[in-house]
Amino acid sequence: MQHRAIPAMLATTAALALLTACGSSGGAGAGGDARPPGPSVPQVTAGSATPARQSYDPPTAFDQAMGVPMPPAASLGRVTLGGSVVKPLPVALDGLTAYVAATDGLQAVDVTSGKVVGGLAPANPALRPSSTLSNDNPATAPVIATVGGRSEVLVAFLEKVPGQGTTAGHDAIELAAMDAGTHQSAWTLSLDVPDGVLDPYDTRSTGTLLGVRGSTAVLQVADSSHGAALAVDLTARKLLWQQTSFTPKALTDSGVVGIVPKDPAGVQQNVSALALADGHPLWNSPKDSYQTAIAPAGPTTVAVWDRDYGSGKSEARLLDAATGHPTVDLGTDLTGTDCRYDDRSVTVCSTGGTVVAVDATTGQQLWKLPDDAAHRVAPKVSAVWHGLVYGTTENGPVILDARSGADHPGTPAAAPVLVNGYSGLALSDKQDGLFAYPAVG
Repeated sequence: MQHRAIPAMLATTAALALLTACGSSGGAGAGGDARPPGPSVPQVTAGSATPARQSYDPPTAFDQAMGVPMPPAASLGRVTLGGSVVKPLPVALDGLTAYVAATDGLQAVDVTSGKVVGGLAPANPALRPSSTLSNDNPATAPVIATVGGRSEVLVAFLEKVPGQGTTAGHDAIELAAMDAGTHQSAWTLSLDVPDGVLDPYDTRSTGTLLGVRGSTAVLQVADSSHGAALAVDLTARKLLWQQTSFTPKALTDSGVVGIVPKDPAGVQQNVSALALADGHPLWNSPKDSYQTAIAPAGPTTVAVWDRDYGSGKSEARLLDAATGHPTVDLGTDLTGTDCRYDDRSVTVCSTGGTVVAVDATTGQQLWKLPDDAAHRVAPKVSAVWHGLVYGTTENGPVILDARSGADHPGTPAAAPVLVNGYSGLALSDKQDGLFAYPAVG
C-alpha cells in the first residue's frame, strides 16, 4: 500500500516550519505556502549538510539564542493560553531529528534548521483530520524501534476505508513505518477495527500506537467508553491477537495494563493486565473503580489514579505491572498527577504543589518536595531524563538530581518538555511557540 501526499494541514505546517527557520533565532517566524500541494510530500529537504553538534548525556544547559521553531502540529492542543504544556507532546526525538505525529501524518524535522526532511500520511482519510482538532488533539508520540536490524519510526492512524462495490466502508487502524535513516516510508499495515468497539456517533474516537516491546507493537482503539487492544508482530507484519472490552493504557516489560468496562456505559471499571505474547489475562484489580487513569511509570511499573466505585474515595498509587500489587501509595494529594520515568532508575510523580521521586524498581521513596524545614519549594516538572529533573520555580528554570533531589549547579536557561543529548524542546519565553534549543552543556 502506498502513502498519499501529506494532507493540506500538514503541507501548511511543513511550509511554516521551513519559512520560520529563516527568521531570527529564538523568535517567531511568519509565512505560508501559497503553492498548491503537489503529488508528493511537500517541503522535504534531502541530503542537506547538517552542522556538527555535541551531545550531552544528560544536558544541563540550553542556548535560547539559537532556538529553532517546531511545526504547529508539535504543540497542537498541548499548550494553554497561559503558556503551559498540559499534555505530552506528539513528538519523538532521535539524534538531530524530531518526529512530529498528527492524526493524519508524520513529519521528520531537522532540529538544527527546522526543515522538514521527510513525511508520510495514511493511505485513507483520517477519521479525525488534524484540521478539525484543537484542544482534543489525540495524537501521541511516534515510537522509534529496531525492526529487522533497521531503525524505524512507527505511528498509527485511525482511518476511514471507503466502500467499494458491495463492500461497505469501515474503520481501520493503520500502522505505518518510516525508515529513520532515509525518512522515507518503509511499510504499512492496515487492520480493521473490531466490530462494536467504536460508536459511530462518538466524536472522540482514537487510534494510537501504545508502544513497542521487542518485535511486538500494541495498538489502542477507543471511544469515550470502550476500547480494544491489537498486538502486531513487527517482523511478520501481521496481527498477533486482539482483545475487545479492554482499553490498553500502558505497555510494560510485564504486559499490557488497561481498563475493563463493567457496565454498558463504561462508568464502572476494573484495572486489568494482559500478557504481551498472546493476550491472556494476567491479573485483575480486586475492586472496581471509576474515573480511572493509567500511565506507564517505568519498565515494570504503572501509575493508577481512580475513585473507588463503592466509597468514591480517590486514590493514587504505583502498581507492579506483573502482579497488580501496589508498590507505592502516592496519597490523595497526588491524585491526577503526572509520573515520568527517567529511562534509567527513577520515577518522578508531580502535581501542582508536590513532587515525589521513587526508585523505579523497589518503589522506595527517594525524596519529596516541598520541604518546609529546608526552605525548599516544589518545581513544576517539565521533563525527566537520564538522572535529571527539569522544571521551573518562581526563580526560573531549574534542574534537580533525580535520585537525591538536590539542585544541579548552574542555570539551564530553558525548561524543556522533551529532551535528548542534542536538544531540548521548550516553549519560548515570549509564548510564541515551541522551539528546539541546542544543548550546550
